[in-house]
Amino acid sequence: MSATKGKSVHVRRKSGRILLWLRKGGLVSVLLTATLVPVQAKETRDAGKPIFEENCTPCHGDDGTGKTPPGMALGAHDLTSAEVSKKPDSELAQTISQGRNKMPAFGDKLDEKQIRELLIYVRTLRKR
Repeated sequence: MSATKGKSVHVRRKSGRILLWLRKGGLVSVLLTATLVPVQAKETRDAGKPIFEENCTPCHGDDGTGKTPPGMALGAHDLTSAEVSKKPDSELAQTISQGRNKMPAFGDKLDEKQIRELLIYVRTLRKR
């Protein structure tokens, strides 16, 4: 916050938004409201693609829908679905690492960084 001659400019970050306003005496004018969007470099998003192709496409397919013969036989989840998109990163990372139901665990094969890159890539598959 800075103040000059009865005027002050306030900046507040709240719920992923930045609010900027000018206060002059008892009047408040909103100058700017901007939404903060996490920016992931293309390289970061793409780093998980080869990991996905090597480990996940046999069951989930290139598009992540799970409509491959092994995927349908095993009941692979559609990674583009709203159901999967709503799951927190921590739950999906745990599933990748420890496995779930018929999905094998990849924690012994992939390190934490690779699991994070894979998760970022999986998030790009969701239906729009």
